[in-house]
Amino acid sequence: MVLADWGAEVVHAVNADKISGVVGSRLPEIRYIIADYNLGSGPDGVTLVQRLMQLNPHVRVLVLSGSFHGRALEAAVRIGLDVMQKPANPQAILAWLEQT
Repeated sequence: MVLADWGAEVVHAVNADKISGVVGSRLPEIRYIIADYNLGSGPDGVTLVQRLMQLNPHVRVLVLSGSFHGRALEAAVRIGLDVMQKPANPQAILAWLEQT
């Protein structure tokens, strides 16, 4: 809701395997990705984002996680992604979106 109020068109998928079908050929147009680290079975959010960034290397990425220690934080920081711990403050997410 907050993102839609900000003016963003939000798309989501039930898991990492479904995102290609949801985004399709529009991936190069996407300016921001906000991904949870834990996506259940299948690849984690950082792995998914790495795949998407191969097709859109200029996209800004924010990874959210409920437990930002260990593997989640290391994986995100290693490839230069922004991270935020859940529950994420909506104003903090908007501030991230408004950064240049």
